[in-house]
Amino acid sequence: MTQPTDHETDRSRDLASISRPKQARSQRTLLRILEAAEALIHEKGLDDASIPEIVRRAGSSVGGFYARFKDKNELLRALEERFFRDVSDRVDALADATRWEGARVADMVEACAAELVTVVRERRNLIAAFLHRAVHDEAFKVEAVRFRELLSSRIGGFLLTRRDEFTHPDPERAVDLGVLFALSLMIQSVLLEGVRAGGRSLSDADLAEEIARNFLAYVGVPDATSAPIGARP
Repeated sequence: MTQPTDHETDRSRDLASISRPKQARSQRTLLRILEAAEALIHEKGLDDASIPEIVRRAGSSVGGFYARFKDKNELLRALEERFFRDVSDRVDALADATRWEGARVADMVEACAAELVTVVRERRNLIAAFLHRAVHDEAFKVEAVRFRELLSSRIGGFLLTRRDEFTHPDPERAVDLGVLFALSLMIQSVLLEGVRAGGRSLSDADLAEEIARNFLAYVGVPDATSAPIGARP
């Protein structure tokens, strides 16, 4: 198994859902377990990612697993926290104001839509595991709602710097609902393993384009959807 990069190590530091190991060796073992678990969930789904297989791939032991996690549910909670942290970092990088000097609102929205679709494509099975567990575990649901509100707030703060270009009478509400609509569509994509519309399955590019088109039309950016998104300069 390859050694974790500095970025991967940083994503696993100080997770509130688990006690951080004091020794560097134990920290590396914990990280290998998290990485192995996420890789197996990506390949097989949560139900078929067994604890013995996770620890075998991580180069650890079943005893080593239970020294860190009470059960697979606690492991999934740590993976959820790490996933939320990773997405937050990606949103922060996307919302860097210096990146968008002189850009159109449509450019900003299209970038957000593309990032959302990319994250879901990369982590579909992991997100599906979080969603299914949230149905039965209140802690997962509470954290999911909290993160959704945080994500909407950050994207809203990013886009509302251009609120004077929106024609919707309540820009704050429009952006918040626009983000919620986009997330709801991607949740459907995860749960139903894709989105069909107009008699065909939509590609990632189709989804990103339609999310951006709907968002721009809803918040009311004049002429933003007058040409196909992919054809714009």
